[in-house]
Amino acid sequence: MNTVMIERGCFLGLATSAIEAYNRETNGFVLGNEGTRTIRARPRTITVLRAAYPLQTEDRKPNWVSHGNERAFRRARGAVENLDVGYRVLGGFHSHTGDDGDANLSPTDLDYVADELRRIGRTREPDGAAWLEVVLALRRRTWTRPHDVGWTPRRYKRKLGCTLAITPDQGFDMTIGGYWVHARPDGSPGRWDVTGTEEATLVLPWSV
Repeated sequence: MNTVMIERGCFLGLATSAIEAYNRETNGFVLGNEGTRTIRARPRTITVLRAAYPLQTEDRKPNWVSHGNERAFRRARGAVENLDVGYRVLGGFHSHTGDDGDANLSPTDLDYVADELRRIGRTREPDGAAWLEVVLALRRRTWTRPHDVGWTPRRYKRKLGCTLAITPDQGFDMTIGGYWVHARPDGSPGRWDVTGTEEATLVLPWSV
């Protein structure tokens, strides 16, 4: 469970969703399944993120994002849960923007995850659940020296990092973190308590 591979299409969806909404936060669902991949010459069972679905009707601000249209959110949630394409909802993603944003979970983020588990808790195991929250920290960059348009990866122990040059003189620094949030019912119908978090090791298909 600790290793999470972000497939190319999902990586593209995460990055473009965060860049499009900047300097406001974005959010959505991540979908995938378990898979076997060879990592450091050994086959391993890992979590594979196949798709990222950005929510389009949210209320976005520079420091937070919330469900602006509850009925639209329920339609989106029903679609990603019930369209049988071989993937399941593993969790969600959201961005942190600006110079003070980082790719870590805040107490507010944990409250948000607990609320999401309440919303879709009927599809989770009755004794507990693990929700994967992907956090993208995005900072706008302006360069005096021209950069090649494209992206350059940076290596971290668990997180993913890259520099995205949209034009030769403007782009973004992006860092992605992934966190398994463990929760269990608190005794009230539909209510969940967060019991702990665990940072995942994120990898890309072309980096292992």
